[in-house]
Amino acid sequence: MIVAKHGITACPLRSFRLLVSVKRARYHHASKHIDLFNDRNWIVKRPRFLNLPENEHSKLDTFQFNFDKIESKNIYMQDSSFKDNVDKAMQFVYNEKLSSLDAAQVPIKNLAWLRLRDSIYSQLKDPKRQVQTYVPSISELIHPSSPDNIITLLMNCNKISNTIWKAILKNGQSNDIKTLDKFIHILQQAFHYTYEQEILPMMTNTDDTDGAHNVDITNPAEWFSEARKIRRHIIMHIGPTNSGKTYKALQKLKSVDRGYYAGPLRLLAREVYDRFQNEKVRCNLLTGEEVIRDLDDKGNPAGLTSGTVEMVPLNQKFDVVVLDEIQMMSDADRGWAWTNALLGVVSKEVHLCGEKSVLPLIKNIVKMTGDKLTINEYERLGKLSVEDNPVKGGIKGLRKGDCVVAFSKKKILDLKLKIEKDTNLKVAVIYGSLPPETRVQQASLFNNGEYDIMVASDAIGMGLNLSIDRVVFTTDMKYNGEELMEMTSSQIKQIGGRAGRFKSKSPSGDVPQGFITSFESRVLKSVRKAIEAPVEYLRTAVTWPTDEICAQLMTQFPPGTPASVLLQTIADELEKSSDKLFTLSDLKNKLKVIALFEHMEDIPFLDKLKLSNAPVKDMPMVTKAFTKFCETIAKRHTRGLLSYRLPFNLLDYNCIPNESYSLEVYESLYNIITLYFWLSNRYPNYFIDMESAKDMKYFCEMIIFEKLDRLKKNPYIRKSFGPTRGQLPPSKRRSHT
Repeated sequence: MIVAKHGITACPLRSFRLLVSVKRARYHHASKHIDLFNDRNWIVKRPRFLNLPENEHSKLDTFQFNFDKIESKNIYMQDSSFKDNVDKAMQFVYNEKLSSLDAAQVPIKNLAWLRLRDSIYSQLKDPKRQVQTYVPSISELIHPSSPDNIITLLMNCNKISNTIWKAILKNGQSNDIKTLDKFIHILQQAFHYTYEQEILPMMTNTDDTDGAHNVDITNPAEWFSEARKIRRHIIMHIGPTNSGKTYKALQKLKSVDRGYYAGPLRLLAREVYDRFQNEKVRCNLLTGEEVIRDLDDKGNPAGLTSGTVEMVPLNQKFDVVVLDEIQMMSDADRGWAWTNALLGVVSKEVHLCGEKSVLPLIKNIVKMTGDKLTINEYERLGKLSVEDNPVKGGIKGLRKGDCVVAFSKKKILDLKLKIEKDTNLKVAVIYGSLPPETRVQQASLFNNGEYDIMVASDAIGMGLNLSIDRVVFTTDMKYNGEELMEMTSSQIKQIGGRAGRFKSKSPSGDVPQGFITSFESRVLKSVRKAIEAPVEYLRTAVTWPTDEICAQLMTQFPPGTPASVLLQTIADELEKSSDKLFTLSDLKNKLKVIALFEHMEDIPFLDKLKLSNAPVKDMPMVTKAFTKFCETIAKRHTRGLLSYRLPFNLLDYNCIPNESYSLEVYESLYNIITLYFWLSNRYPNYFIDMESAKDMKYFCEMIIFEKLDRLKKNPYIRKSFGPTRGQLPPSKRRSHT
């Protein structure tokens, strides 16, 4: 069964204004402090259900999937195939949208479910509304705008060609479009419409409340009520790089029926997916840009999934969830994904893999959640030594198997060119803005010996298998986006620990050994001090409000309130928390992205919050393209990637030797293409023609690889990014890959 992945569909601005207008008298100005967190006087005004059987509308927590309680003749009772597809599609919608929700948690969505069923019952009772001669328009199929016509759409959906359905469902891999796929799409869209256009606008101020808003915003653990209903077993696997901690957790994951591996990079998620597939362990792949379902002969997806941490579904139940690189929960930009996953996954066991620095923070969080905690500590599999002296002879003293570490693209490419000029060594490069596939290619060329030296940024700190004998630091300073700062001991340990990785024991029984050094005595002394330094323990976890929390809070603001005001208010409230265990994700980067589309009134409030998490690199061409993509969402257009006026004509073989078209141009194009995939997974009805986008992505990767391989001069030689001290700052990254 192939089913398109759907995000929340757009809600017109007038609905948002209706949601919040009832609060205008109480909240005079958005910039003033608003006591959002003690107000319990809100709830959904319950709609009337005239066609539901009594046992369904009497309470909100009764869920049915079939429609058997109808005495009159209708297509549902007379056509067994139609009935079977409707029942399965309804169950799919329930599993996707409501399986982990209940009336006490999110009454609004439950009411939308009942409203949809009431509408279907109404149509099945009325033979005049079951028209078999109707040919639906494409726009009706993409966005069904009348749930009261849903049965007619289902009856006639096969009158639209599979070529069109293939585009609607984003199914570029198969021509086998099943009727069930079409039913699921139509019913999912009808549910979205019912929820956003009929139920949400009914929100009003009332004295009738069941405590649905009873959430302590200063305690993010309370944002995830389903996870708080069970006592989970948190199992920590802590240790240095190359200690086998992740391997141990994956062994447990393979032994269960339902599980998720959450990695920090698309590279790692793909690596685990490929490993499981090679071991004949069924596994899906789920990242921001790529979804692969491992389906059996009955169309059922695998129970295990490997994906990026941002994609962990918090509304599904698991036996085991593995959160890799858990120390990233303190990262100012992306840490929210680890924190929310730790607090919110509904899993019997949650395995955390990472550095010892996160241990006290996890202990404090577990006290808050009431879960059970087990700690497993690991030692490094092999020796790691800091050499006594810098590399003798500078660049000419490098040897095969060395990895030279620098922190800007200019410096990295400078080193590549200089090493290849002054020695007979062939150099591979890895840095953050390279496509993940290119990084894998470069790593493979280095690992198999075709390239002798690796020159890399801290992008090697996680996510790549590298056969490095020795790590050579060029500096102990790194640009943090504003100024050059000394690297922390944790950062140096993470990078230096890559030396000696993935080396098995020799026949003589020798333990694999890694070495760390530098070109300068001062830098070497600083690196040695960091490697020998005690653990620097993390103090706070970065978090980000869920869509449900934002949906509740948005009703407290006047119409037209900028998203930035809501975020700043939440940040202020978290700051008031006495223990200050949590902090909000870096608003500076979020607000920079929000500024690109905040003026677009036709993008709903919740969609603006969703778009603030888009992986937009700080490159002029990328931000310009992202703005155009947001305009597509605002206008509700349907467009392929090639319909945008962007320089895709540069994806040409003839451009490879042309040094006028630099690596940065192609890195920008690559980010634009991956952004398009990211948006398509969330807005599949607006961003289509994935086949062309895949071809362009592959071609862009190939050109970047060839550009690197044929590099004759540094394309960044004339660029200036700010203050320097032997290093130029890298492009700021907001990548989820």
